[in-house]
Parts: sequence; structure tokens; C-alpha cells
Amino acid sequence: MKYHFFSFIIASSVFLLSCTEKIIYEDRNPNSTTGSIVGVVLQNKSNAKIIVRQEIPIDSTFINPADGSFRIEILPVGNYDLYVKAENYGTYRIHNVLVNAGGITYVGELSLSEVPDLVSSFYPQDKSEIVFDRRWSRLSISFHFTKPMDRESVEEAFSTDPPCEGVYYWGEYMEDVTPRYFWDERNYLAISDYSYVLNPGQGATITTYSQVEAFTFRMARKDCYTDTTYTVTLSTAAKDTGGNHLEFPVEFRFSTVQSALSLNTIMTKPEHGDIFVDPLENASIYMSFPKRMDQSSVENAMTISPPMDAIFLWSEPNKLRIYTGGPLKTETLYEIHLAETALDLNGLALGDPFDFSFETAPIEIINTYPKNGEIFVSRNEAITIYFNTYMVLSSIKNAFTIEPNIGGTFKRGTKYSNDDEPKNAITFIPSSNYLANTKYTVTINTTANDLHLTNLKEAYTFSFVTELE
Repeated sequence: MKYHFFSFIIASSVFLLSCTEKIIYEDRNPNSTTGSIVGVVLQNKSNAKIIVRQEIPIDSTFINPADGSFRIEILPVGNYDLYVKAENYGTYRIHNVLVNAGGITYVGELSLSEVPDLVSSFYPQDKSEIVFDRRWSRLSISFHFTKPMDRESVEEAFSTDPPCEGVYYWGEYMEDVTPRYFWDERNYLAISDYSYVLNPGQGATITTYSQVEAFTFRMARKDCYTDTTYTVTLSTAAKDTGGNHLEFPVEFRFSTVQSALSLNTIMTKPEHGDIFVDPLENASIYMSFPKRMDQSSVENAMTISPPMDAIFLWSEPNKLRIYTGGPLKTETLYEIHLAETALDLNGLALGDPFDFSFETAPIEIINTYPKNGEIFVSRNEAITIYFNTYMVLSSIKNAFTIEPNIGGTFKRGTKYSNDDEPKNAITFIPSSNYLANTKYTVTINTTANDLHLTNLKEAYTFSFVTELE
């Protein structure tokens, strides 16, 4: 009868998965003076041994290799500590398991740890992926232990593949890529995100190094690489301060990737489908790849419409800037095609073609000085007109009218600049003072054109009023 009831418990594991507390099932024999402990070890091929203890071991059994189930019967009423031990797994412990008279205590589905008992946690997690920029930070590997460790043995047992040099920071557990540190003039330790921490050399920290249970290995930046898989090993040479070694080695892997934007997609600026793209702000087209690319294969695989003598600039192995030779053409559809033959640095082809397109804005006057509707304008003030692209200076001279009429000269840039910056500004400098308290109206007609000889679509007019006498 008991065996039949235990089969019911195992069959009902879907319900029991959601339970966090131990569940006690009463036996059908009310006169029994003993009880049972049952459960399931999820690693059913581990040949795990179940041990129940009080002051000393009371009983033990091995799991059923078919389903991981176990059952220990005829246990006197009381509280027990349950241990699950298996080769190459950490010990699973449950304390104060209550056994009632005539009862069956179900301890649930137990998942064994794949790290030794001496290891509590480590960073990065196994098979994790880290977005990493080696210019500004360095990789960190951390271990936290369950007991104080013999530091020399741990450092001898620790290794990485590919091999790397670094510094051990005992007593620290960092779960992140560490930034670059530098000393600032105030003798503070500054971090790359401009936060500050007090100089640790200015005080003293009292500690017992024999009790240190964590360390962080900060890798030398010369050994930190993107698009790389690192294997970390802590061998059984590592031991605690009591001389107990790791029961089995710890090994895990993590990978670094360069792109923080996308796993597989090529990111662009302007983005696909954008309209009214500013031709001056976007004088370059940007592409960010999820992998480091073979530059020549990308350039050879790319076509751009309308055709242009593009200049390819690679700021990083996965970041391409396409300089178009100046501002983009206004009111133009740009189409960029990257053939599937483009290769990454490992020689792997893109596989599928990549296409994106965007459309630029027409020529626009984005600002004027004086502004439209401004009053009390100085009688000797220059008039500056700002465009969203570079304009032909002579075309502005011909397209410019001011009423009442006043003579003057034109220059690129502003009145107060010694050169022609900004190049998208055209300034009219009057040859005499304006009339006092007078409305002036400026018009730029459609004969004005940009460097691509595209004309202003609509005439632009603005007015201002001069100051009093």
C-alpha cells in the first residue's frame, strides 16, 4: 500500500513543483510509530546518494536511475537533516525535515548544484554574453566561497583560456565589467562615469585576511578582447584555510561581443524609412554591424543610389561611416544595398543582402537673425540666414531682396566670425544704417540654390522693425 501511495506522489509532481514547503502525506496505517521521507533528484543519472542524519547518519539510499526518485522508510518520529551527495555535484542540504508517525514527508524535486560545496557563486555566469568596449573598461571574473580560502592555493588553481594577466582583489566580488580608474587632481579615485570614491590610501581597513571568502580577478586590458569566448577554470588545487580542497574543478565560459545595439541586425543612421532627413546633420551615413567586419569586402559589396564618390571611414571594426563628400542632396531618396558577399573578420559571409533607404528634406531656412517679427532691432544690425544645407553664395545675392531697399555686402558665416563658419549661414551686412522705427521685409526667392544646384522650393519672407531714434 505504501508503494502504491508513493507512486501517486511521483505522478502528482506537476502540482508539487509549485510548492516550496515540505508536504506531509499521512499513511493509512494510524498505528505506525515511524514515517518515511521521499523526493526526486532531477539529475537522475547522477547516482546521487541520500543520507539522513541527526547527530550521526541514520540511514541512506541511492536514487532510482530511471526517474531520480528516492524513499527512506521506517524512520523514527523526529527532525532530520537530509544530504544529497553525487560525484561532480555540490552537496544539497535540507535541515529539520519533520517525520510524523505514520506520515510520508515529500521534500520536493531537488536540483543539484554544478559547483563544489566551497563555491557559493561566480561571475560571469556560465554561457553568458558581455557587451564590452576594451577602450574604456576591463573584464572582471569573481568568485564567492562558502568558507575562508587559502589565497595562494586559489590563485595557483585559477586560469583562463585564452591565458591572461591581471590583478587579484581579495575581499571584493564584482558583478560587472569594471571601468577604467585614474587619479584626479583632488587625490580622489575617479571612475570613467565621472563618479568618485574616496582614495582608499587615505584610511585603513582592519580585516583578517584568513577570513576572506571572495576575490575578483581584474584582467589586464591588453588581454581583454571583443568577440572572444573565455574559459575560466578553478582546479581542485584550491583549498580553504582548513585544508579542504574543491571536490571537483569549476569550469565555465563567457563570451564578449562588441555591439550593444543588436545581436544580428545592422543598425543605421539615418534609419530605414526615415523621411525629412536633415541633409547637413546627416552629411554622413552610419552603419553599425553586430560583428567586426572585413572592411574591403563590405566596401566592395556596397552600392549607393544616387551614385556618389563615397569615402569609407571605419571608426571601429564594426562601425562604418560613409562620407558623401558634403551635405546630402536635398529632397532625394537614398538607397543603400549591401550584398550577401560581405564578410566578417572570421571570413563568414553576411548570408542575406541588407537594404535600407531614407529621404532627405527639401532646402529649408531653419533660422534668421533678426527673427521674424522681432522689434527694436539695431539700425546697423547684419541679417543672417541659416539653411539646412550649404548654399551657393552668389545665388543668395541674386535671390535676396529687402524693402525698403538698402545696399550692402554678402559673406558666408556670420558678421562676427573671422572666417566663413558656420558654412550653412549667409550674412547680409548693410552699407548704411536702417531707417529708425521702420519695418523691413526680407525675401529669399526660389532662384537660391545649394551646392548640388537644387533650388529653394518656395520663396521665404520675414520682417522686423528697427529701433527708435
